[in-house]
Amino acid sequence: MNAKQVGALLLALLTVAVMPGCGTKTSGPSNPSSAESEAPAYPWMAGESPIPDRRIGISRQGLGGLGFTVTEAGYYIMGWDPRLPGTGCLFYGDHGSDTIVKLCGRPDCDHLNEDCNAWFNSGGNVYYDGSHLFVVNSPRFGLFRVTRMDLDGSNQEVILDMDSFSSLGLSSQCSMLQIVNGVFSMLSKRLDENGNRSDIQVYYKLDGSMEEPGIMAGDGDMCMMHGDGKGNFIDSGHLDMVRAWDPETNEVHELTEKKGSGYYGMEDAWYVIDGVIYHLNYASGEEEVLLDTGLRLEENEKMVLRCFPDHLMLQIDRHTDDSKSAYTSFYFYNWAMELVGQIDRIDTPHIYVCGETADRLIISAHPVSIVPQFYIEKSEFGTGHIELHEFNMPDIDWEAAEEVTNSMLGG
Repeated sequence: MNAKQVGALLLALLTVAVMPGCGTKTSGPSNPSSAESEAPAYPWMAGESPIPDRRIGISRQGLGGLGFTVTEAGYYIMGWDPRLPGTGCLFYGDHGSDTIVKLCGRPDCDHLNEDCNAWFNSGGNVYYDGSHLFVVNSPRFGLFRVTRMDLDGSNQEVILDMDSFSSLGLSSQCSMLQIVNGVFSMLSKRLDENGNRSDIQVYYKLDGSMEEPGIMAGDGDMCMMHGDGKGNFIDSGHLDMVRAWDPETNEVHELTEKKGSGYYGMEDAWYVIDGVIYHLNYASGEEEVLLDTGLRLEENEKMVLRCFPDHLMLQIDRHTDDSKSAYTSFYFYNWAMELVGQIDRIDTPHIYVCGETADRLIISAHPVSIVPQFYIEKSEFGTGHIELHEFNMPDIDWEAAEEVTNSMLGG
């Protein structure tokens, strides 16, 4: 980690506080969203955005990959080292920097095993509470850990694991591990009264306000939840229904039938069907056409709408005629439904928008691994030229990674 990054992390450590119930209290922001800086006003921005601009402490709709969170100084991305696909690695970048590093300050570390601060076997989520990072991972198949650490990756402490949930009689299987709005949840199994294994979803508030873990309503089928920036929990992962969960009452209620890819809030939704972007109000049932983009899918193509606080992005994954190669196109719109730019072709069959900040989109485009390789500058929207900028990643041995990639792809 370079001097600038270490300095930024140390400054953040001195100015933020730990969440109640999670350790020693110091001064700092009690609400993670209060630590966020004001977003820039770009010339291309127009219309009224319905998406809250909170980026700290929530799992956000519109992002792919494994896990992403923003802090005052920079951002963290849970990815995979291309040399070890499937093994979690925590990456860090300063706001505005073109460099991404692994969150490990040891100069003698090769970042390839659990001795490294950035290495998490089967890492799957990263969360920021305003003072500390929390990482969820599976040290062995079927097990889990929640590790709390300082912003530079040091002082790691396991605060939750399978033993913490022993009172629930869980089997040694877990999946869908995540932290949203300060609540850890996962899907697991346990024996019912007839001796059959049944799915249950369990949860625990990281502020220490719960005496023991709880069983979430919904019969273990809540899928992956997201925060909406206002403290709500929304499950938009199901194919047919969008639901909300209230951790105070442990009640689940249906919001709307899921119609297309997009953003689903507590009262409204924005989604795309056949190249047309719609707005739906749940209470009235009124569906409004916002924009016919004119984009239409052909066979074996897929369209995804990603909604962010300052813009919308249509991603189309396309296959060429021989069906052996693929490429992706990006189209960007402001909230007045005006096209503000596009990238016509990115030649890769695997691409993820794995992060979004006030000034950038962060892209993973590696064929066999999830690594934050590129970024898009929002300042280029509306200029007629948008490009993928490549990160400088000094901790990645790209020659070794290429050998692994070729062997996995049969090259």
